[in-house]
Amino acid sequence: MKEELQRLWALQQIDNELKTLTTRANDIPARIQDVKNTAAKLQAGLEATKQAIIEHKKQYKLAEVELKAAEDKIATYSVQLYSAKTNEQYKAFLKEIETEKRRKAEIEDRMIQLMEELEQLERNVRQDEKRAAEVTAETAQMVKTLEAEACELATAIAERQRQRAAIAAELPPELLKRYERIRQSKGGVAVACTKDERCNGCLSPIPPQRLLEVARQDRLYLCEACGRILIPEQE
Repeated sequence: MKEELQRLWALQQIDNELKTLTTRANDIPARIQDVKNTAAKLQAGLEATKQAIIEHKKQYKLAEVELKAAEDKIATYSVQLYSAKTNEQYKAFLKEIETEKRRKAEIEDRMIQLMEELEQLERNVRQDEKRAAEVTAETAQMVKTLEAEACELATAIAERQRQRAAIAAELPPELLKRYERIRQSKGGVAVACTKDERCNGCLSPIPPQRLLEVARQDRLYLCEACGRILIPEQE
């Protein structure tokens, strides 16, 4: 029975390693996607800035048209001012001129603001393009590294599975079934050591007599609290 218990312990260690390796392997696709998402987000921000530049230039061109229209109206009203036949007409032309002058000043202010914003956007694009190039190179390297890690993990998992199959083949079928049943119901841990007079699976105390019985390894003993297979403390 002692040899069978040792095989169960070895099987448990391999299952623990398989769980860790599989978790790491399963995490890699998400890690790769996160890396790609970071690069894509930066690229999307860059494209949005470029689009904002196009929009600002469009708005600036429209402002130039509006400015020309205001200047033309001011010129027209200025000519009409001197042909006014009544005081009321004269005042009306003056009012129109003042209105267009205010409009012209507002357009000029808007054009200055657009130009300042445009200059800042163009600076941002230059900085973002440089950063995007760096991130693209970093992303390619990180993806390559993660893919290599995935290959290494796949190889390690295959080796552990081979080792597991070899150990499982040496165990009595009923004992293996019992091990699998307990492992599935106990979060992947079917075999627990006695340590400091406790089950290291659930930390419940073990009576002294049961500790002596477990130490003999002459039969299968289960933790009375968690139901895991008990073996003496291992190195």
